[in-house]
Amino acid sequence: MNTTQRSESINAFFDSFVNSRTTLKDFVVKFAKAVDCHYKKERKEDFNSRHKTPSLVIGLKIEHQATSIYTRTIFSKFQKELVSSNHFTKEKVEKNGTFYRKVTSSLDPDDAFIVKLNLESKVCECDCQLFEFMGIVCRHMLLIFQVKNIFQIPSNYILQRWTKEANKELKSVEYRSSFEEEHYMSRALRSIHVCQHVSQLSYLAEKSEDIYKMIISNLDHTLKKAFGMEIELLEDKEDDEMDMHHKSGELADIVEVKDCFVLVPLNIKDPHVSQIKGQKKSIEKQGLGGRIKGGLEISLARATTTL
Repeated sequence: MNTTQRSESINAFFDSFVNSRTTLKDFVVKFAKAVDCHYKKERKEDFNSRHKTPSLVIGLKIEHQATSIYTRTIFSKFQKELVSSNHFTKEKVEKNGTFYRKVTSSLDPDDAFIVKLNLESKVCECDCQLFEFMGIVCRHMLLIFQVKNIFQIPSNYILQRWTKEANKELKSVEYRSSFEEEHYMSRALRSIHVCQHVSQLSYLAEKSEDIYKMIISNLDHTLKKAFGMEIELLEDKEDDEMDMHHKSGELADIVEVKDCFVLVPLNIKDPHVSQIKGQKKSIEKQGLGGRIKGGLEISLARATTTL
């Protein structure tokens, strides 16, 4: 069910700007615009989540906490679960020598779930498994939290992806003094961190030509400095017995690549359409625009040529 929902969401996203007649070139251009539009909506929603406080329905401490950590969309879902928790009753049941809480709906007696709570670790489990499916505390767990005077959502039930700070850039991590030592940050994480900054710079560069020139100027300086550091690393790792002439030539090539930081325009053309099925079309049977000639038309053409 969840996979189907994601597939339908992706299809709806693409249907808004492409169709069966969209060429590859148009697709790339429209896709870039669609992603940019989606990014702007995301930034607007992040702004609203940080600076606009949603209205409270119950006024409990746990609801106040949810407004400060969750985005507006996730908070609305959490608030729905919190309000629905008032429609349930509880009773203690024993299962395999351990006491659990049975949460039953006052509206539907068949709507009942077993909830297990460890007060020391504040680990709670529910048969409905809403948290495992959506990452939101369910109404049954919220009822038990209120009964046991747990006035805040336990930290292990707050997913970072649903918080207001989820889209903030990764914090810089200081490297160890020696490059040869094991890195605290992995290569993949370093790449993701840089890509996040570049994505933000790309968004800001669209605002004005002055911002664009400033970003390019600083990026050019940073890139040259990074290449210089790479050369120093290569020099440190070079074998002492390597031929010095070959070594100098390799470094010269790197320097040359470093100085050639030029923005190359991307020219995307439609792919060549090749015939993959059916009998190969005869040139004689093709008219203007690749139209297949009929038998009578071919006969008249041959007769005219003979005359």
